[in-house]
Amino acid sequence: QIILMSASINSKELADYFALPVHNGLNPVCVFKVEGIPFAIEEYYLDDLKDIFGFQLHPQSFGQPAIERKMYEVAVSLIQSFDEFEKRGNRERKNLSNTLERGSVLVFLPGLGEIRYMHSCLPDKYQRWQVYPLHACATLEEQNKVFSATVPGYRKVILATNIAESSVTVPDVKYGKLSKSCNSVYTVFVTFSILVLGLVSRICHCSKHCFEGRETIILSSFQHCPLGSTVLKLKKLDIGEPRALLATALSPPSVDAIERAIVQLKELGALTTCLQTDKNLHDGELTFLGMVLTELPVDLHLGKLIVLGHVFGCLEECLIIAAALSLRNFFAVPFKKHFDAYR
Repeated sequence: QIILMSASINSKELADYFALPVHNGLNPVCVFKVEGIPFAIEEYYLDDLKDIFGFQLHPQSFGQPAIERKMYEVAVSLIQSFDEFEKRGNRERKNLSNTLERGSVLVFLPGLGEIRYMHSCLPDKYQRWQVYPLHACATLEEQNKVFSATVPGYRKVILATNIAESSVTVPDVKYGKLSKSCNSVYTVFVTFSILVLGLVSRICHCSKHCFEGRETIILSSFQHCPLGSTVLKLKKLDIGEPRALLATALSPPSVDAIERAIVQLKELGALTTCLQTDKNLHDGELTFLGMVLTELPVDLHLGKLIVLGHVFGCLEECLIIAAALSLRNFFAVPFKKHFDAYR
């Protein structure tokens, strides 16, 4: 038996995919639903804010995903409204305590530029907010601050990219505001991943109160990552033609993307080239270089650089170059302290 647990996966789609043939039909795998959750999740959409908080919102354009300046102001107003929101909740629960528990807020933003702008929109007069940026470029000390306990009477506000969705979990978050997000997409025409702005998925529920956009976009892992490494691993396993195997995936990549990845592997020397007389032009045998690249946890082109460095007796220099090119930036840049970082 194999038990898969997930808070966001489409269980029906997965169960149907692994269905077993029985007589003339298919028998889906068992899906167990564990009853009871630590707390109920309340969802509010942009359309609901008008009725709940009295916000007057202009119609949003979803053709070209972008965060308008007005939406930053709405986000700030929304955080300001949480005090009244919590007081109302105390009255409904008949909680007579004068101490108001100010829940932490997690605001998802596409990137560092949006985090900086959102940070500048937070008014200075609200000094009872502890605002922490959280992104991949943040120093370790800055990232650790989001896990610290909130000062009594203060509200923790975390401005984060999707690193807070896929890499870390902040335990004391009560409110989650999901704005449009950046998705890593691998295109057919280039050999590297690029970031594009897309609408956030509604499957992420990280808090008691979730404020999000109504439209959704869900990308499978095959659709937003380079396929070269995957194809090489399939060739190493020797279980069939990569194009046919990837076509059977739960969310298969496009045929063009698979064929393009195979051509790039041939150009790289990881797969042997096929003659025009061969039956299948979109396949090839794994070369010695390809076998070595399957063992190196780096980009394929950097892996070839390391191999050639060994061949030509300059391995140390090529390792340094490959290590440097594997990092986005090896200099720490604390938030809003660029001069200190430069110094």
